[in-house]
Amino acid sequence: MAELGSATGGGSTHTANILGALAVLIQDRVESAWQSSLDLSPMAAAALVQIDNEPGSSIEAVAGRIGLTHSATVRVIDKLAERGLVEKDRARKDARAQSLTLSKPGKRLAQQLHEARNQVTDDLLVGLVPEQRTALEQAVRPILH
Repeated sequence: MAELGSATGGGSTHTANILGALAVLIQDRVESAWQSSLDLSPMAAAALVQIDNEPGSSIEAVAGRIGLTHSATVRVIDKLAERGLVEKDRARKDARAQSLTLSKPGKRLAQQLHEARNQVTDDLLVGLVPEQRTALEQAVRPILH
């Protein structure tokens, strides 16, 4: 069986495993922070962040970005709206479509989501010396772009 690295033009299975483990570790810690301190499910948090990133998004756009079905996204958005975090406005061109924006409390909560994520990553990076942080950033940047 061929190693993952050989099929992707370099690297090794070990490197892929390390990167995958880091991704899972970050995701688990961020979701745990969101659930415990902000009382949000991972999907509700993802929807909130998506609407914050793209105000005026439709439910379909949010569903596509967070990987839920339309009906599941409607339920998530409805719960966020009930909590006063998301505002729904009928689109002018199509009365069936809804334009989603964050309320002021929703914007504050989105900021708290970003802060919680940043705290998780800061906690993970605290043991690295500046040169290691720089090397990590230089290694990861091409992957993200």
